[in-house]
Amino acid sequence: MQNDRRIHKRFPLKLSIFCQKVGRSSGKLISGKTVNVSPGGMLVETKSGDLKKGELLCVEMSVPPTEGLLDFGGSFSGYARVVRSDNHHSIEESPEKVVALEFCDLPKLRI
Repeated sequence: MQNDRRIHKRFPLKLSIFCQKVGRSSGKLISGKTVNVSPGGMLVETKSGDLKKGELLCVEMSVPPTEGLLDFGGSFSGYARVVRSDNHHSIEESPEKVVALEFCDLPKLRI
């Protein structure tokens, strides 16, 4: 049995995410969905195949309206580094890449 070396517990959470490589003035916007999120990072499914280990990204996650929590919704934004990028096929006709991101700082909530 392998020990889980993670510092933070992951929570299964499906949020829309948009990111862009830092330092690229005309870099394309990359979209995807979170698989799980923790205070230290997140796992993301995306169709973009050009994210490589070590790259720095500006990320934004959309949070839908949630009664009693964020009644009008909002978004989290911050910086994250790619720590792993693997091919994953959730649907045979639609290959996706699974990317593990580590937050460089705590994402900021915008309402």
